[in-house]
Amino acid sequence: MAPPAEVTFGQLLFAGIAVMLLAAGTLLVFLVTYQKRLLQQQLHMRTAEAIHQQQLLVAIIEAQEGERERIGQDLHDGIGSTVATAKLLVNRLTSLPNQAPPPDLLALIEELMTTAVQDVRSVSHSLYPAVLSRYGLAEAIQHLVDVCNETGRLPIGLALEYGQPLALAQELALYRICQELLHNALKHAKGATYLAVQLHQTPQLLTLAVEDDGCGFAAGANGAGRKNGGAGLRSIEVRVQMLRASLRRHSAPGQGTRMVVELPLLPS
Repeated sequence: MAPPAEVTFGQLLFAGIAVMLLAAGTLLVFLVTYQKRLLQQQLHMRTAEAIHQQQLLVAIIEAQEGERERIGQDLHDGIGSTVATAKLLVNRLTSLPNQAPPPDLLALIEELMTTAVQDVRSVSHSLYPAVLSRYGLAEAIQHLVDVCNETGRLPIGLALEYGQPLALAQELALYRICQELLHNALKHAKGATYLAVQLHQTPQLLTLAVEDDGCGFAAGANGAGRKNGGAGLRSIEVRVQMLRASLRRHSAPGQGTRMVVELPLLPS
């Protein structure tokens, strides 16, 4: 005998409600699980970001200490020794109360004091380049290259395409990077006959490149070819991270070195 229509409808209704409850429960479990995973991912990202910020802070402090150490050495080895020598010569003058000072001695003291003044200006400029705050990044790099060329150690060429100034903090970081790249090249590019500096800006990207035709190096595990990359390279990498830029190295033994910093620019 066929079941009444009311019974069949009731069974179907209960079955439908059960299926809906099961589906709702499954959806609820999925949402809870997804939310937990999302929270775990966010927590992991925050932890990783905190670790990265801590590592960046440590690297910044190390770079600053390295720069202070180098400035201290410059003061001690350069200005300190020059002034000490001048003091000895002045003491010689005081030991000749009844004699006219020898002209060559006076000339030597004047030369030493001139050197000391120049060294003080050089250290002062390395601490904070006044030309940067007054005239901008392009003029500051031009001045830096001119000063390096005056030493006669290596001819340095410069190409500038920089039409839209950046924030002072960004320009200062880029200037320091260029300063350190030039310092490293002058120090390590054995056999080089030229250095080339290029600052190129487009609406989307700013590129700073320093290239030499020196001895080059074989990129090691750290990409630097030298033990720990050196304090100078570490200082560059820290500033590149602060700018959220990228640093690319192109080098091989006997084929020179090209260091390129690329900074993406936000639309105005």
